[in-house]
Amino acid sequence: MRFAMYLESGPQRKRTWVYVPGLPGCVAFGPTTEQAIENTTEAIRERLDFLRRHGDDLPDPEPIELYVAEHVIERKLLGFGQQVLATDREPLTQEEAARQLRWAEWSRGELVAAARAQVLPLTEGPPTGGRSAAAILSHVAGAEWSYISSTLGTVPGASAALVAIESAGNEPWAALVAERETLMARLRSMTDAERTRLVEREGRPPRTARRMLRRMLEHEWEHVLELRARL
Repeated sequence: MRFAMYLESGPQRKRTWVYVPGLPGCVAFGPTTEQAIENTTEAIRERLDFLRRHGDDLPDPEPIELYVAEHVIERKLLGFGQQVLATDREPLTQEEAARQLRWAEWSRGELVAAARAQVLPLTEGPPTGGRSAAAILSHVAGAEWSYISSTLGTVPGASAALVAIESAGNEPWAALVAERETLMARLRSMTDAERTRLVEREGRPPRTARRMLRRMLEHEWEHVLELRARL
């Protein structure tokens, strides 16, 4: 199976991120461009394994063939997903939206499982530095609401849901469920016009439902992998 890679690198082509829009949610990274590309094959396999674990019927991708569709070399983009992919402007079908929303539910389950498995209290940062698991959960929730509000407009209840997660400390589970129920209800109610709308913005990424869901899935999966790595 052939997959297009969209790369973001710093000016020296060292730290590099790879986005694979043909498999929404799939991201890879490495200390160099070469290592990031090498890591992409395993990232694709890991993402497919995740989907199959939850019952998605997917074809065998082997052998996996990769090609670089675009490589942006600009420090301000690195790791923040600001790059506009060619696919982001394509209208999102109702079937694609429903499928990716299922993936989002599965991904949230794996994020919570990885957070519950942490040895340290959720509010305690790792000895090597970085965010605590509680801060990661709050960060993921806040980011997905940012993606949604910038594309679909303000959603009532979002602020209260995020505050509840931030203030829950080591027991954010009920708050996470309530937040995600509010978010998913809004996403499931997208109209045909919202799913297919393209809003171009000078100097900024376009607003499209496809890009919104892509970033939501990529960002959460990135932090699923981060929490698993701590185990």
